[in-house]
This record gives sequence, C-alpha cells and structure tokens, in this order.
Amino acid sequence: MILVETNNSRKIAFEILKKVFKNKSFSNILLNDVSKLQISDKFKNLIFAIVHGTITNKILIDQVSRKLIDPKKTNIDIQILLWMSIYQIRFLKTIPQYAVVNESVMIAKTVNHKFSGLLNACLKKVINNEEELFNFSSLAETEKICIENSFPRNLFNLIEKGYGFDIAKKVAIDSNKKPVISFRINTLKVNEENFFIKNSEEYQLKKTDIKSCYISKKAIVKSEAYNNGEITIQDPASILVANILKPTKGSKVLDMCSAPGGKLTHLSMIMENTGNITGYEISENKIKLIKQNIDRLNCKNIQLICGDATLIDEKENYDFILLDAPCSGFGVLKRKPEIKINNIDLKSINNIVDIQKKLLETAYHNLKSKGTMVYSTCTINPYENQNQIKQFTKKYKDIKIIEEKQLFGFEMNTDGFYICKMIKE
Repeated sequence: MILVETNNSRKIAFEILKKVFKNKSFSNILLNDVSKLQISDKFKNLIFAIVHGTITNKILIDQVSRKLIDPKKTNIDIQILLWMSIYQIRFLKTIPQYAVVNESVMIAKTVNHKFSGLLNACLKKVINNEEELFNFSSLAETEKICIENSFPRNLFNLIEKGYGFDIAKKVAIDSNKKPVISFRINTLKVNEENFFIKNSEEYQLKKTDIKSCYISKKAIVKSEAYNNGEITIQDPASILVANILKPTKGSKVLDMCSAPGGKLTHLSMIMENTGNITGYEISENKIKLIKQNIDRLNCKNIQLICGDATLIDEKENYDFILLDAPCSGFGVLKRKPEIKINNIDLKSINNIVDIQKKLLETAYHNLKSKGTMVYSTCTINPYENQNQIKQFTKKYKDIKIIEEKQLFGFEMNTDGFYICKMIKE
C-alpha cells in the first residue's frame, strides 16, 4: 500500500513507476491502491495520467532522454524521473512547465542530490528544444513509426509478417489511443431500453453496433447500476465473442477458461438462466472474482470448477463450447501498456501456442456431433490465431469454420481480438 504524506501526485507516480520499471510490477494493481487513497480526484487523475502515459510512451521518451544523458552513467531512478517529466512537458500541456521542473528537481534531491542539477538542465533543454528533440524524421520508416508510437520493433515485425505493413502501422498508432468506457447491459436484471433511457443523459451513453454493448463518456464502474448488477464493464470485442457463439436456451455449455467471468456471465444472460453452463478456471485466485461477478449479475445456471481444462473428459457432452484461450495479449496494449515495455519472449509465446493446441483438442473431444464452438484470443498474432485454427481444422476434417474475425482494435477503438466460430459436422 502507498503511504501518502502530502498530496504530492508526482512523488506517488514516481514510486509506482519505479516498481513498474525496476520490479516489473503491474501498474493497474498499484493504481487500484491509489484509487482507495483519501486524496482528491484531481490528484488521483494526475497520478493515473503520469503513470499510464509514461509507460505507454516509454520507448519514445527514452529515445528523447538518450539525446540528453548517457543511460550507462545515469542512476536508473533519475532516468525514470526524467522519463515522467519529459512525458508531462510533451503530453500534459495544461500543466505549467515550471511546476513540472520544480517538483521533479525536488524529487531528484531525495534520490541523489548531485543529480538534481543534471535533471534541471535536461528539462530546460526539453522545454527550449522540444520539437527538435522529438524529431525522428531522419530514421527509416519502420524505425520512425516504432519510436514515435512507442511500439516494440519485434512486435511490429511479427504483425507485419502476419498481416502486412499497413496493418502493423495502424496497430502501432492505435496502441496509444485512450480506450473507450464500454459496458454490457445485463438483461437478467434490467430491460435494455429502459436502462438506456434512464441513464443516457447522466453518462452520455451511446449505442454500438454490437448487441447489448454501450459506450459511456463518464466513469460508470462505481455507479449504483454496476454495483447492483444491471451492467458489467466489458470491451466491445469481448462482448462480440458470446454473441457469435449464441448458445440456445436450455443447452449444455462449456466455458473452458472463464476468468474474469465477463463472457461466462454473458453466456448465462443469452440463455436467460436456462440450461447448464460449466465454467472452468485453472487459477484458484481468480475463482473468487468470477463468483462475485456471477452473484452480482444474478446468473443461476453456472457451475464453476477450479481445474485444468485440458483434462476435461466428458466425451461429446456439450452443445456449445467457448474456448477463450490464454494468449500473448497483444490485443490489449491500450489497457495494459506494460506489454510494450516488457521484452517479448518468442519462446514463451511458443509455450502458449502449445497450451492452446491442447485446449482445442480437449474442446473437440467434448463437443457433441453437430455442436458449435468458438475459439477466441485477445491477441494479434497469426501463430495463435489463424495458423492455430488452420492446423486444427486440417487434423479434424469434420470441423467446419462458420465465421472468422480478426479485429485489430483500430476499427472501432476496441481491444484486438480473434474470434472463430466452428461446427462439428
């Protein structure tokens, strides 16, 4: 837990960023602690902006800082402080520049007094030569795109190889966009039209082309509607997954990887609490969260099992199967910018591909003849998506693809998602 002596937003942001960059901590967990602090929303919003913005733009601001310092000779804490200060000068234009410099120099003195002068000189150079320092026009096009959008080069190469240069470029640019606040209206608790009419003005709601999915202009997660289960926060692409599977009322359904429960509870809603849904989740820690969502949303037809879904052995027992498989997560860069700054390990991706393969095998054996299944991931990686399904349908000739979608995220400002609907003939 973060200790607060004063309402010093930058000091708190600095402490969080040190944990993210040095210990590979997750900013969303640390920022969740910030949301519980007894400080004003103004200070909280600044902390969120600095932390999220510095991580999202880290590759760019690190390249700028290298024009000012030698990273090998500069204390890592001072580098982190420099990154967050450069971010504020470049991207938070409503904040007076002198305030950024003054507070950063004060923090630098608490780290190492001898570096405070260096930091002061660097930030003044950024203020006086901003456009020149942020100019990377002399670089080759791919390098320029990756630096300007703080996008990892090896991830760009992976996407380019699978989907072409233009797609990779659009994904890189889109990765810095602020994600929308989207949610699903839970028709087990409330009438969709009535909810929209009642809350439209307060939250400036907007309907989407995706069934039951709405966009809010204001934060809605702490609303009464959320607490009493009338809505649940979910990305539009994630909502699309259960809509595409579309299990019928009274059917027998398996959700193989259920956490955090958004798609699982959506299946329950589509089936109007009829039939039976078995939800598997391997992580015991996540079971509690899924149960909370099930109870909050009033889902009555779900049986939750903590176990390894690759070991499910109920031959041809299910009418519908959802396999929302573990994946590399390259589709959620806007929500989890740490993915950009952590080294992309191709070996660990190969391990994920093997797990997906095992899960698909299990799904096949447990799906009834004439049954329907959906395989989905929140990634933009052909090896986990199109290639995976190509191999699967090659092995099992009675599996036929009905619908296949690759969302990259830039189309409607959603997460990147792959969704494939198949039938067992």
